[in-house]
Amino acid sequence: MSYGEVHRFFLRTIASKGVLTFSNAQNILDQSYPEDKPSIEDLAKQINDTIRPFQQTIKIVNDEVTSEKNIVFLFLGFDDATKSQNMFSAQELEFFRTLIEEIMTTESRQISSQYALNLVNKLKVPKTDAQRLLRTWCRMHYLVEINTNYALGLRAIHEFQHYLRENMPDTINECCLCKEIVFRGYNCPLCGDAVHTRCLNMYLEAGPKWPCCKANFDTAQLETLNRESFSISETQLSTQLTTQHTTQKTNGTQHTTQQRNDSIEESIETSDDDFEQTLGTPIPGVSQRVSRKRKRMTRD
Repeated sequence: MSYGEVHRFFLRTIASKGVLTFSNAQNILDQSYPEDKPSIEDLAKQINDTIRPFQQTIKIVNDEVTSEKNIVFLFLGFDDATKSQNMFSAQELEFFRTLIEEIMTTESRQISSQYALNLVNKLKVPKTDAQRLLRTWCRMHYLVEINTNYALGLRAIHEFQHYLRENMPDTINECCLCKEIVFRGYNCPLCGDAVHTRCLNMYLEAGPKWPCCKANFDTAQLETLNRESFSISETQLSTQLTTQHTTQKTNGTQHTTQQRNDSIEESIETSDDDFEQTLGTPIPGVSQRVSRKRKRMTRD
């Protein structure tokens, strides 16, 4: 099939959504072009040949948790055009970079929503704006909300791998099975090696052994790891609040300002117009920043 209206329609659809499940994408194509019955794999390949010079790509990936097949629209480069964007301020981009770093330094690769909001205490970002940003980044699939926690979304997982390897090498682990970066997974409680949740589940079909050291596996071990990760997030939050309280006592003005910020609890929803402007948009600027290199937390 030569490049034509079907390709342009599919590209617009994926770019506007950011992430679309494979099944939904197939349904959309079947309904819009019932006579053509185009193959998604073929469409993606032909579209990628066209948009590759613009450092964009469509990628078919599996969700690390659900194993569901998804189609993701990715920006792979950050040139002068993307650097000139004005959707997010320098402080807001710093907030996003900090979120990535904090998420990547926990065992479960998640942080609590309250901890995420408190990260702006040292940045020039009001908490009301932080709430709006978190919702926006979830809608853009750069973050995903899991119960009351935040983890990296599918777009961040596949768009920022090179950035993480270059700027945060001490915060990443590779899966002992597939050798890709682990964003949602576990560290073996015995040897400490990382493994994707999906890879671990597939490996366990052959028997209850950890794939890294072949130690006996028990589901109770995962429950313990989850509890420990939650405990760490709560400890981080407690430490952060203690430091904040000390700072407030030494600076009356900061104390008053912070009290006013902390008292704001209402949720700020992004307007439909603002949301439309964010669809299919990258978060440029982040990959130009040189992050602090921090070592991942280890268990005693």
